[in-house]
Amino acid sequence: MTQNRLIRVLKQSVPATMRLFLAAIFLLYGLVKFWPGQFGVPTPEIAARNGEGFVMAWSFFGYSRVYEIFIGLGEVLSAILLIIPRTATLGAVCYFPVVLNVMMVNYCFNIGVQDLSTVLAVMCFILLWLDRKKLMLIFWKTEKVDQLLLELEKGERR
Repeated sequence: MTQNRLIRVLKQSVPATMRLFLAAIFLLYGLVKFWPGQFGVPTPEIAARNGEGFVMAWSFFGYSRVYEIFIGLGEVLSAILLIIPRTATLGAVCYFPVVLNVMMVNYCFNIGVQDLSTVLAVMCFILLWLDRKKLMLIFWKTEKVDQLLLELEKGERR
């Protein structure tokens, strides 16, 4: 395998692997919120092990079943959009604020999965960075952006 081919394969397979990993995690966490439900008042053993912040956050999120389902819908929708290559950029755009919120809740209330949520946020940021040219087209309409659009179109035809 030539070096150019290896680089080309890695440029496609690494983002695709990250997309599928992000989607799998959010599908799992999102679907759990529908049935039987992820949140609620934790048992005394879990509360003692995880601390007061965990109990407050878990009880708050579990108080409203509608809110729990709303969070789950956001996670599942983002995951589905990430799985489909044509909507992957939109999926990453939807995923990023959700995962940042989850990460902040994990850190602020000491939920215990800070590492995972940080990795998910960084991976999503990398996907957004890789698609930055596409995203710039949404916000800026200039000659430079028109040139980038032409370059993207030429690249897709190859």
